[in-house]
Amino acid sequence: MILRLNIHWLMFLTVPALPTLALGAGPGNLLDGRIEAITQQVERRAERLIERKITEDVKRRIVEASEMPTDLEALLPEVLPIRTNDGVTAFLDARQSDGTRAVAKQWLLTVSEEELGKLHHPDITILQRQQLNGLGLTVVRFRVKPERDSRAALRELLPELADQLDRNHIYTPQSATTQADPQAAIPSVHSLCTEPVRVGMVDTLVSSEHPAFTEARIVQQRFLAVGNHSGDLAAPRAHGTAVASVLVGRSSTQAEARLPGANLFSASVFYERSAVASGATLAHLLEGLNWLTEQNVAVINISLTGPDNRVLAAVIRRLHQQGRVLVAAVGNEGPAAPPLYPAAYDGVVGVTAVDNTRALYRWANRGQQVTFAARGVDITVAHPDGGQVTNSGTSLAAPVVTALLACRLLRLSPEQALQTMIDDAEDLGEPGRDPRFGHGFLDDLSDQLKTPPAA
Repeated sequence: MILRLNIHWLMFLTVPALPTLALGAGPGNLLDGRIEAITQQVERRAERLIERKITEDVKRRIVEASEMPTDLEALLPEVLPIRTNDGVTAFLDARQSDGTRAVAKQWLLTVSEEELGKLHHPDITILQRQQLNGLGLTVVRFRVKPERDSRAALRELLPELADQLDRNHIYTPQSATTQADPQAAIPSVHSLCTEPVRVGMVDTLVSSEHPAFTEARIVQQRFLAVGNHSGDLAAPRAHGTAVASVLVGRSSTQAEARLPGANLFSASVFYERSAVASGATLAHLLEGLNWLTEQNVAVINISLTGPDNRVLAAVIRRLHQQGRVLVAAVGNEGPAAPPLYPAAYDGVVGVTAVDNTRALYRWANRGQQVTFAARGVDITVAHPDGGQVTNSGTSLAAPVVTALLACRLLRLSPEQALQTMIDDAEDLGEPGRDPRFGHGFLDDLSDQLKTPPAA
């Protein structure tokens, strides 16, 4: 019906352009024959135009779908029940009034022993008290009644502790499956150093049985328990497997790993929200970071983003004071998006993604939080099913910088290591540090950035 309507509309527009003689001279059958022939010609032309338009629309949507990271957060319901492996609802993953997502009515607070007594109130239920020895902090997770579920209400209730508490926010990974350009040359990975560097990451579970990790040394710990529930949360594997493959994986038996001698310590903090989406509560993220400090890692890779949070900021400051180097993805929400965290905290090395031509990933966040750029577009990574896929995102650029830093930290202090990388970065965009590329591009294939093996 729609096709026929379009055809006749095009016929109406076409007929006035026909010669007058063809419409007004000759026998009726001749005129009818000519009109019928013209009609068929116009219909065929209209059909081709419509088919072309449909094809172009389909191609455009395919390109957009493959190039633009899906806003999975926006597709989630306002309130999403998160269940343990045994089917019990552990908590509600809820959208807040400011657009962020957090565990419904749950808050976190860093406290001292003396301050714990101030939480005794009928509107507050303490759910868990965590002693994070590696960080030297005590964190309390508590639930509030609906009428107290706001910063203003808690500031009124706990005026002396208001600056030490925040929501149990939920953080998300930062990469998306894409289709690589078949004409693009995908560079080989080169080993950056062979020493047994100690590297940490917080992410999803890693499929360590994948062939890419045959020679890798990966130690994993899950942080997915919830209160008194008997079961843990379901643990996804795709994102962590991809990030780990950038750090210590080999794409084939002939290929090299960036860090072939590394000991990779992976804290699994993400739970499944759906078949394609995952999230990490701040409480689990803090547990993972605390465990990594206890493993004495030199650098921690964080390929996740989320909102600013007072408790997370306090933990990042503590890690910085301990001399830990944190590398974080700046995010894939687009050039106009606000800064995301933890990449935007002072002292964190924020990483953006470029392709093999050094062009900026079109969906990368921009701003003063960008420290370096590295390859992160059309990257071949390991997939939990045992195969490989092509992904893009700042999540995949961050581990490149993490690997480079891990090698330099063998011989240099964190300040010295960062300064040498700033000196070695290839300046792109505006002269000097800029909001798109930071200090510039770190080419991990360049001999200049490789650390020679220890004598």
